[in-house]
Amino acid sequence: MKKTVSLILAIALLFTSTTAIFADKKANEAKISLEKAIEIARKSFDFNTKDYDFNQSYYENIEGTRQWQLNWNAKNNNHSISINVDGDSGDILYMYQWKDEYSNPPKLAKYSKEEAQKVAENLLKKLQPTRYNEMSLKYENENKYGLRYYYDSPTYNFYFIRKVDGIEFQGDGVNIAIDKNTLEVNNYTFNWSKLAMPDSAKAISLEKAKEIFNKENGIELAYIIKYDQKTKKNTAKLVYTLKNGNRPIDAITGEIIEYGYYYPAYDMVGAGEVAIKSSQELTPEEKREIEENKKYLTREQALEIALKYIKIDEKLKLEYASLYPDYNNTGASWNFSWSYSDNNKNEYSYANISLNAESGEVKSLYSYDSVRDNAAKAGTPKYDMEKSKELAENFLNAVVSEKFAQTEYRADISQSNQVDKPINYNFNFVRMVNGIPCPGNNLNVAVNAYTGEITNFYSNWMNIDFPMLDNIMPLDKAYESLYTNINFDIKYIYHYDYTIRHTDNQVVKLVYSFDDFSGMLDPATGKPLDYNAEIIKEKEDIAFDDIKGHWAENDILTLLEARIIEADSNKFLPDENIKQKDFIKILIKSLEPSYVLIPYASDSADEEYNDYYKQATSRKIINEKEKNMNSEVTREDAAKMIVRAMNLGFIANKSDIFFLNYTDKDAISNELKGYIAVVTGLDIMSGKEGEAFAPKDKLTRAEAAATIVKFLKVDKE
Repeated sequence: MKKTVSLILAIALLFTSTTAIFADKKANEAKISLEKAIEIARKSFDFNTKDYDFNQSYYENIEGTRQWQLNWNAKNNNHSISINVDGDSGDILYMYQWKDEYSNPPKLAKYSKEEAQKVAENLLKKLQPTRYNEMSLKYENENKYGLRYYYDSPTYNFYFIRKVDGIEFQGDGVNIAIDKNTLEVNNYTFNWSKLAMPDSAKAISLEKAKEIFNKENGIELAYIIKYDQKTKKNTAKLVYTLKNGNRPIDAITGEIIEYGYYYPAYDMVGAGEVAIKSSQELTPEEKREIEENKKYLTREQALEIALKYIKIDEKLKLEYASLYPDYNNTGASWNFSWSYSDNNKNEYSYANISLNAESGEVKSLYSYDSVRDNAAKAGTPKYDMEKSKELAENFLNAVVSEKFAQTEYRADISQSNQVDKPINYNFNFVRMVNGIPCPGNNLNVAVNAYTGEITNFYSNWMNIDFPMLDNIMPLDKAYESLYTNINFDIKYIYHYDYTIRHTDNQVVKLVYSFDDFSGMLDPATGKPLDYNAEIIKEKEDIAFDDIKGHWAENDILTLLEARIIEADSNKFLPDENIKQKDFIKILIKSLEPSYVLIPYASDSADEEYNDYYKQATSRKIINEKEKNMNSEVTREDAAKMIVRAMNLGFIANKSDIFFLNYTDKDAISNELKGYIAVVTGLDIMSGKEGEAFAPKDKLTRAEAAATIVKFLKVDKE
């Protein structure tokens, strides 16, 4: 995130379909002069830009918006500021600033959300005094389920959303990011559409919209595939999920609004050949791999099978052939890739096919020919959707008949119905297990509507167990839970209408839709699930009922807010002695970068703490001899681990340079005196009554929380 970031973000966020125009040629078209724009920008944010380099640009977009982009870069450090000013109204459209200290923020926030909110509201009242009353605040970092962004942010993010006739307009309004440790405004984004808006008085009723959703989108019982952290394998889980996605319903016409185009994925595996030559005796692992390799088809055998299913023109040259192990070493695949290009003629084509190296079953294929497709666009399709589907089914019967027999055809809801003459038709066949769909396992085929060729095939099929449940709620109850737990309401949104034949195809739609969520419900309780298919806890569940009034209450809540500890039950047990595994866990979580989360609960089985111990040993916080998961941590143990976590162990080991004034200093072993001197000198830990340190006393869970908070507040500059 350097000085160019602000320019990139500004263009990406605000200037879709924007044409850059040099200031000296078009500046006179803006009502606001460059000088006035600079004055507005500097007054809006009170930046002192003395000794800063300055540059500016002028932009117009197809909607007629004119904008000045102003950039200041400090000469003596990496502080950069970008501000965009509307050339007609003088509104601040965008502000972003970057400082070096933003790259390594403290783990604990210095200021509260409430303090940051006051700063945000005061700024908005200053910059948009009239429109302020047309917006409502949505604090983006969390919702009613206590969900926050997976990536912790060094800022509090406030989204003031525009309301039109009392209806929210998603995408319009103001987003303000306030630094948690300085209360500086890091980012400000303003968007206020000038596009025509549908008349809300003509909207269908909420009940009618629900009826349409149930019929056209709907929910169903389905298997989803999730990765199990404990077993390190993919597993199947039964959920209620959106059958045809969270597609909005046009509140005026009652029609489903489709989203864009869908291009199926295909395997692209890198080239390479591996030969093992060694004069040394083979290891057991090497011998096992060689024996495993004997099961696989030879290159010639695999290539012969591949050429039965993919058409290779003579101009195409074999670019690479590779044999690679599959994910989780569950087998191997042969991959072949051909290509051709002629830059002078602007022609190119390529083809790729992947086979199961043992059975020869086709796993994926892809082909493209620019000459073929360009010629097709000028002609008339020979195959309609029905005939193309027949060709797709014939292909699947030929290459994966056993799997195809276990599927159900699902119309591709992402395939655009706005294209008059599609070059390809895409067909998706979902795996059915126990009569229940598994959308994560499927066969996907694309057929060229002009030639009938199979241009794309992808098989995603996992060899895993599919469990059944006994306590599944009926479908009608699942619908009740969906509408009870997830907000389904009317709102304005931006939509790209591809029937509009010009570059600016953005329109405003009035729609009914759900708020963003994973699209999954627990099949037994109907409660919303997160993206890992785990039940989302509501805010009132994310709390402890045994810390109210406790001397360490604020410290415990601070660590809870920072997600260093979790409320997996409503008991924290503050006065119990803390076990080594739990102290290691909270210490490691206090050291992790904000984007690293190890999703283990506090009551996890001992073996699930191994990842924390691996990090602790790699950081030299603890060694294997000291590992004793269920032992209770003493005060001297805690001091040693904390000092090592600060990378100060090499100093603490020089115990002869430290002096301790505790009455029980003789009870402290010489090798630990330096560690205790460091933690007490930094005010991370302190003595007890009678001016003793009490090194052998056990550390309670409350004391551990207070110690970690002090550890995180140490000024390391």
